[in-house]
Amino acid sequence: MSPVWTLMDANGTEKAVADWGLRDLVRERINQATDTVTFRADGRASDADPLFAHGSTVKLFRNGMPWFYGRVVQVPGRASAQAEDQLYRLAGPWWYLENLVFQQAWEATNGLDATLVPTNKSRLVLGQKKDGTKLTTGAAILEVLAYATARGVPITIGTVTPDAIAPYEEALDLSCAETIRKFLRWTPDAVAAFDYTTSPYPTLSILRRADAAKVTLPAYGAPVSGFDLTPRHDLQVPAVVLKFEQTNDIDHDTFTSLTVQAAPPTATGDEPGALVMTLDLAGARATYQRQKVRSGTVPTSDASENVIAWWKGKFPWLADFADEDLSIAEGTHIRNIENPTDYPDLIVSDLPNELLEGSVAAWMDLKAAPLLVQATLQYTGATTDESSAVFDAAGQRVVYTRVIGTNAETQVYGRLTSATEAEEVPEGLAQTLYDAVGVLAYDGTVELIEEECTGVAAPGMLLNLSGGRSEWATMNAQVQRMQESIDLGQTKITVGPGKHLGHEDLAGLLRVNRLRRVSYRLGERTTGSGSGNAAKVQGGEQLPRSDSVFRPSAGASIKSRPFELLDASDATGLKVMVNGNSFLQQSLTPDDTFAVTGLSEVIDVSVGTQIWLEIDFSSYVVTAAAIASGTDGWSGFPAPFVYTGTAPDQVLTTAYLLVGYLAEASSTLDGKVITGGSSDSPQSAKIIQCVTQNVLLQNVVFNGLPAVFPFPHHAPYA
Repeated sequence: MSPVWTLMDANGTEKAVADWGLRDLVRERINQATDTVTFRADGRASDADPLFAHGSTVKLFRNGMPWFYGRVVQVPGRASAQAEDQLYRLAGPWWYLENLVFQQAWEATNGLDATLVPTNKSRLVLGQKKDGTKLTTGAAILEVLAYATARGVPITIGTVTPDAIAPYEEALDLSCAETIRKFLRWTPDAVAAFDYTTSPYPTLSILRRADAAKVTLPAYGAPVSGFDLTPRHDLQVPAVVLKFEQTNDIDHDTFTSLTVQAAPPTATGDEPGALVMTLDLAGARATYQRQKVRSGTVPTSDASENVIAWWKGKFPWLADFADEDLSIAEGTHIRNIENPTDYPDLIVSDLPNELLEGSVAAWMDLKAAPLLVQATLQYTGATTDESSAVFDAAGQRVVYTRVIGTNAETQVYGRLTSATEAEEVPEGLAQTLYDAVGVLAYDGTVELIEEECTGVAAPGMLLNLSGGRSEWATMNAQVQRMQESIDLGQTKITVGPGKHLGHEDLAGLLRVNRLRRVSYRLGERTTGSGSGNAAKVQGGEQLPRSDSVFRPSAGASIKSRPFELLDASDATGLKVMVNGNSFLQQSLTPDDTFAVTGLSEVIDVSVGTQIWLEIDFSSYVVTAAAIASGTDGWSGFPAPFVYTGTAPDQVLTTAYLLVGYLAEASSTLDGKVITGGSSDSPQSAKIIQCVTQNVLLQNVVFNGLPAVFPFPHHAPYA
C-alpha cells in the first residue's frame, strides 16, 4: 500500500501533497549542515502569489507521521515555452542555528559605575562555563543548544555524546552552528542529525561513531542499485601526538613548558601520516610588587649605643668635633610622634627604626609615622672659634630632627598583585582524536531504488554491505549525507569522512589547530577584570625624611633647612620660637645668606598670636631682617610691601612674610597642639605653620610696583 503524503502550511491547513498540486519532492539531510526539502508547484503561474510565503513554516507527514519540519527560504517562479511552475525550498531547523549569533554571559560594567552586571557578548571563550570552569565539548554544545532553544529555535535537544576535553579558544561573532562545528572538530567522527519523527519539533542528536546505530544492506540485490566505495587508507592516521606549549610570565621572567600526549602511548610523531599538532595554551601569569627598604635603629636614650654616631649622621658639621668631646645631656634625648592624633594606634615603641631608603605602603602591613627627635648636645672639648659658633657658654646645643619612624627591617618586601593560572592541559585529547581518525574510513556512495523511499538510513548511521567482500560486512561506513527523491523512489547515501567539513585529508584535520586563537581572558567572564599583565601598584605612604635643625659651623656648606615655629612652652605658659637655624637666602647661590634677628628667641603666645618675618631694604638690598609677633594682625596684612616716595618714584622699604600663628587647639587645620602653664591652669593651642622652608628673595611686581618677595624655597643643592 502506497504511503499517504500530506503537507501542512503555516495556517494549519493540511492536504495531500497532490492536492496542493506539488511534485518532485526531494529531501536532503546533511551532517552539521542545513537539511532541505524541495518541490514544485507544477503548472502554477510563475508570477502568482506563492502557496507558502517566504519565512513561513511548513510541515510534511508520511502516513500521519512527521517527516520534515522546515522554513520556506526560497520561492522562485520559473517559466518556459513548455510550462510554468514555482520551485519551493524548505530549510530544516539547522538553518536557525546558522542564523543566530551565539553569545556568552560576561560580568561587565555599564561604563557609568563599577557595578558588575551579567552581559551577553559575542566574544566567546569556547569550552568555558559561565562560572569559569571547564566544559567538555558535549557540555559546551548543550550550552549552545540551550541558548538557541531559549530564543525560539524549533529544536528538541536529543543525545549528545562527544565528551572531549579541548583547549580553550577565543572567538568573535560566531553563529550557533559555527560554534558547534568548532567543538566537533575535536571529534571528527561525530555526526549531527535530526530525527524528524518527533513532535512538536525535530530532535537533534550528535553521536560519535561508537554510539551510532548500524544498518546492513545487500551489496548485490534490492534495494541497492549500485555503489562506489573506496577504502581511505590515506586518512587512517597511525598515531596522534599533541604537544601542548605554554609560555609562562612570572614577574616578567618568561619560560616555556611543553607537555606531550601520544596515542597510542608508544607513538613518536615520526610515523608517516601521523597527526602531530603543537597547541598553544595560556600560560601562568603573575606580577609582584616589590619594595626595597633600608632602615636603621633610632637611639632610644642618651645612653644608647652609637647615639653620638647617629646624631653625627644627621648633622655633618658635628664631624668637626671628636666623639670623646661630645655627649648627650642626661634625659634630653627624646622621641615623640609628630601629630600623634593622626596615628592613634601607634606609640613610640612601635617605631624602633628610621626609614633610610624606600617607602612604606599599607600593603606591607608595617607601622610608620613621622618622629620628632630632640637632644641637648654637650661639648666638653677645648673651646675654639668653631665650637663657640655652635655651642653656648655651657657647651650645649639643642638639636632637633624629623625622621620617619617604622618597624620595617632592611629587606625587600613583596606581594602578589595579579595572577592568572595556567590553562590546564586537556586530558585524554590525543586518545580522543586517535579514536576518531585511527579507523579505516570508506568513502563513496550507495544508491537505492525502492517503490517508496523508506528512509532505511540516516546521517550518522554506520552502513555495511553483505554478500560482497568480507571487509564490507564490517566496514561501518559513516553516513554523512542522504538524498531522497520521493517521486522516483531513489535514495543516494554518501558515506566517508565529512568532506564538506574539511575532513577530506590530513591538512583538513590539522586545520582545527591552525585557526585556533588562544584565550587570555579566562578570568574575565566571572570577574569583569581583564587578564593582562597590568597590576595595581600602590605607592608608599611614608618616604624617607630627615629635617635636621642646626646652626652650621664656620666654613660648613649651607644645607636646605626648615624655617618654622617650634614649641617652647613651659610651666609659665604657651611659648614658641622660630627655628634658630633658619637663614634668609637672597639668591640661588649657596653662600648668599643674611642673618635674621629674633631666631631662637622665646615668644609668649596665646590663641590668635601671629609671628612674621619683617625684611628691610635699601635700594633693594637687605639691610635688616627680624622676627616680630602680635595679636592685632601682622604688619604685612593686607599689604605685604611698604614703599616711600610718591609714584612713579616709589621705593620699596619693607616686605613681610607670615611664618605662622596660633589657633584653637580644637581647630581642624593641620598643625601641632602645644600645651603649657601650670597644672592648675593648663593652656593649649595649635601651631599653624605658614612657612616650613628656606626663604628666597624673588623680584616681583606688586600693584604695578617693583617688590622683593620673600619666597619659601627649597635650595637646589644637597
